[in-house]
Amino acid sequence: MRLYLASHNLGPYTDELLKLVGEGRKALFIENARDYYPEEKRANDLKEKLAMISELGFEVEELNLRNYFGKPADLRGFIDSYKPDLVYVSGGNVFLLATAFRLSGFDKILRKDLASDKYVYGGFSAGTMVICKTLKFYGHGHLVPEYVPEIYGVEPVFDGVGLVDYQLIPHADTEKHREATTEYIHRIESAGLKAVPLNQEAVIVIDNNGQRVLGQ
Repeated sequence: MRLYLASHNLGPYTDELLKLVGEGRKALFIENARDYYPEEKRANDLKEKLAMISELGFEVEELNLRNYFGKPADLRGFIDSYKPDLVYVSGGNVFLLATAFRLSGFDKILRKDLASDKYVYGGFSAGTMVICKTLKFYGHGHLVPEYVPEIYGVEPVFDGVGLVDYQLIPHADTEKHREATTEYIHRIESAGLKAVPLNQEAVIVIDNNGQRVLGQ
């Protein structure tokens, strides 16, 4: 399993991401955590993020999981035909993201693909949080589960993908997220679980040799 978990965008360690990926340069980008954005804002943000990944030398396309809700076999077929070397996932609303993973079947596909080392999973903010076991400790400000029924018309998913045994908290050292970080740590530790705050410029890299935290 190869993971590149950033707090913001790609983080400052893109050389480590490229080493983790290896020779391949095909990427898919998932923007569904920002499905609460107005259409024009989402499109502009997507364009910016695709350019960010393209600048690293990747051929990159959006993978919009909404196109595969209720169609996991079609999603499986698309990923197999595209053969990505990297799947990168944006920040935003982690409850929308986890629900999109579940409705499309991407959560199961991801676990299976990472177990067989098909590609690197990377992400930032919500794209990092969604790999934890549970999302029940999160939710602050406007990034709350109530967006899910409003936008997707279903109840929110509170299960993460379960790739790590701790709860990640991105943007931990920023003034904007100070209150949320304190609240998340309290919720997580009160439940007897491990909270791992991740500073804005920090990145966690996980591969077959273990885990490294960069820039913390």
